[in-house]
Amino acid sequence: MSFQHQIISEPIPIHLFIRYKLADKYLDRIREICKEVIIEPWTYGHPEPKITHDLTKCNVVLTLGLQDPLNIIDQVPNLEWVQSTSVGLDALLNPRVKESSVLLTNTKGCTSVPIAEHTVALISSLSRGIPMMIRNQQQQKWELPPVMDLEKATVGIVGYGEIGKEIAKRCKSFDMNIIGCKKHVGKGKTNDDPADAIVGLNQIDDVLSQADFLVLALPSTDETYHFINKERLEKMKKGSFLINVGRGNTIAEDDLLSSLQNGHLTGAALDVFDVEPLPKEHPFWHLENVIVSPHHAYYSPKTMDRYMDLFIENLKRFSVGEPLLNVVNKELGY
Repeated sequence: MSFQHQIISEPIPIHLFIRYKLADKYLDRIREICKEVIIEPWTYGHPEPKITHDLTKCNVVLTLGLQDPLNIIDQVPNLEWVQSTSVGLDALLNPRVKESSVLLTNTKGCTSVPIAEHTVALISSLSRGIPMMIRNQQQQKWELPPVMDLEKATVGIVGYGEIGKEIAKRCKSFDMNIIGCKKHVGKGKTNDDPADAIVGLNQIDDVLSQADFLVLALPSTDETYHFINKERLEKMKKGSFLINVGRGNTIAEDDLLSSLQNGHLTGAALDVFDVEPLPKEHPFWHLENVIVSPHHAYYSPKTMDRYMDLFIENLKRFSVGEPLLNVVNKELGY
């Protein structure tokens, strides 16, 4: 699109449609830039609400790409750009949107630190038997849980991007051995990289067999769908732990359930799931060796500030025809 390639003399008037609940302090900043702001929030996990406004003039949409498939696309004929408030665009990257000329941006980089901190908390909890301690406390039961040392333990981080590096940096403070695994290795490990080794996905079997803790930080793509399945679970080191802070559909949940129940894996900590919120009848709720985290790894008190700083910067760039930050490759999915 032309506005992405050259700076213009006259600002582009922005007609914005917001499908996300925002505090007034953010809306005030947004309204200073936009000519029109229409707000109809869609609460996560709830059915899609019916649109009650005329969106004909809208050229920008702010929404949750994880949830919103942009079924409203016919109602927004002048749409040029969608900013997602999530990094993952699981719903948004459907064939119709991918084939359209609509530009997509996400919040990559805004959540790396909180996700890394959350991941380390999960690893520490699993290694020290914290879930068992909590259950025993509720029953006033004095029993020593099995524990393991993090020092010299191996953590394999699959999907070694910005989030993976932040996880590795923190795991290094425990003196853990770190293997980063990614699709494109490039020149490999640099001197300032916290990982001890960086390998390609073609070496995933080696990572599975060595990792005491396997951390998934993968995006949702056709290639990563059910990336961890029965075959790969069987190749994981016996007695190891699985942590998923990427996307729920990267794990075949029934296969993981079997591996946890038969004792091949000692435990798992899962922040994302195939269906969210996790259905109340799901077996994961009841397994003593599973930590269920409600898709909350990304969150911190500063999360929304980071999201809105990025979005407002992009609004300013859009209005003058400058390239936007965090443009998503529709084919790659990230």
